[in-house]
Amino acid sequence: MERGYAEGDWVETDARLVIRKSGLDPDLPAETIPVVPSALNPEEGVWSLTVHAGLPEGTNGQLRQLLEAIEPFSARLTDLGDRGYEMSIRVSGFVGRGSAFTLPQDVVARLAALNIPLTVSPSTSDR
Repeated sequence: MERGYAEGDWVETDARLVIRKSGLDPDLPAETIPVVPSALNPEEGVWSLTVHAGLPEGTNGQLRQLLEAIEPFSARLTDLGDRGYEMSIRVSGFVGRGSAFTLPQDVVARLAALNIPLTVSPSTSDR
């Protein structure tokens, strides 16, 4: 008898905007994006906004929710980049054999319009 193995979607995923700069002025990102950050560490020069909620669309739902929060401030984010702040949008989570990650065309277009690099960081374990 042949037995198949299938792994579900990514688990414990999140999508986050990370802004970093040595000597980070903690007030500047907050003025740029007037939302409460998920993490702020001025000593390490990191400000981040994370969507960790479990959404029906998984990582794509998290990305869409993050984009909705930051897109209205795209010109301000560009200004931060011009001031030497490094920005990235990161997707992370745990994956198993057979897991896949795809981005719908609308998400790709929205990410490209922001001109902020996307990093995908899957974590594997012996689950």
